[in-house]
Amino acid sequence: MTAFADASFLVAAFAPDDEHNRVAWRWWKRRDSGILASRLVVYEAENTLRGLPLNGRLNVNRARAAIEGMNRARLEGMIVLRDSPPHRLIPLARRLSQHHTTTATYGALDILHVATALDLRADVFLSFDKRQRELAVMEALHVAP
Repeated sequence: MTAFADASFLVAAFAPDDEHNRVAWRWWKRRDSGILASRLVVYEAENTLRGLPLNGRLNVNRARAAIEGMNRARLEGMIVLRDSPPHRLIPLARRLSQHHTTTATYGALDILHVATALDLRADVFLSFDKRQRELAVMEALHVAP
C-alpha cells in the first residue's frame, strides 16, 4: 500500500498540541514503510507550523521542534519525498479542477496535492482536511486516517 500525506496530516503528526496528533501517529505506527509527500506538501506543513505561534496554538520552541521532527523523519525515511513532474502534474490538476471545482470550491494547493497522489499512484491519501478528503474520494483514493 502506497500512502501519500498532505500538509494537514504532517502538521497533526508533528505538532504535539494538534487535536489529531494521536490519530496520525496511531495510523503511522502500523506502517512498515515510509509515507510519500511532495516538497510542496512539506513546504506547506512547515509554513503552517511556523504560523501556529501567531495564533497561540503552539509556542515558538514547540513549533521549531515540530519542524525539526519533520526534517528528522525525512532523514530517517519515515517521510519519502516524491514529486510529480510539472508536465504531468499540471494537466492532471487542471482536469481535477475542471471536473470538481464546478460543483464545490477546492483550493489550488488541495487540487495539486490530490493530483500528486494520483500521479504517484498512491492507494491512500492521508489528510484531516475535509475538502481534500472529499476530492480524493471522488478520484477513487482511499482516505485515512
